[in-house]
Amino acid sequence: MKPAVIIETLLAKLGTPGGRHLYGVLGGYRALDAFAQELQQATGPDGKRLPGPTNVNLGILDAIPDKEFKRLVEDEAKRPEPTAAHVAKAFDRFLRTHLTGGGLAVFSNLELLFAYGIDLNLLRVLAADEDRVLLLLPGRRSAGTIIMFHEAEEGRYKLPTNLIASDHLWELDSPGR
Repeated sequence: MKPAVIIETLLAKLGTPGGRHLYGVLGGYRALDAFAQELQQATGPDGKRLPGPTNVNLGILDAIPDKEFKRLVEDEAKRPEPTAAHVAKAFDRFLRTHLTGGGLAVFSNLELLFAYGIDLNLLRVLAADEDRVLLLLPGRRSAGTIIMFHEAEEGRYKLPTNLIASDHLWELDSPGR
């Protein structure tokens, strides 16, 4: 889909009161960056410009104190579970800090969540009523599943099937289409 069509559809859905409000846009990194720029030019139902993306990876890393992070990194090879648990807790804090009934939050750079196998259902639970979430996801649809980081040579991750409703998930046109 073209960015303008996605934004128009998103704006119509943002005007719906209550309910689940977790949305996603799929595409390559460059396409998502261009989409984010265009998104920030749009005006939401409240008359304000839509926000730019917040980097989830940086939010998670900022939530882990430097000393603790250094220790986690040193021990990760032999004990990855504590690192994953810290990332999960930091993600929870990040979401609860950013979702305070303030309307739309746009999140990008979710690589740490996939790398550590963090459960994404908290996004679905918290994206409701006045907290609306748009995820900018580097991925594409393939045979009914969402393949994340499709531009990478190694490591294929899949978006959980029921995380985002199909009519709340759009894929940007690739330049060749």
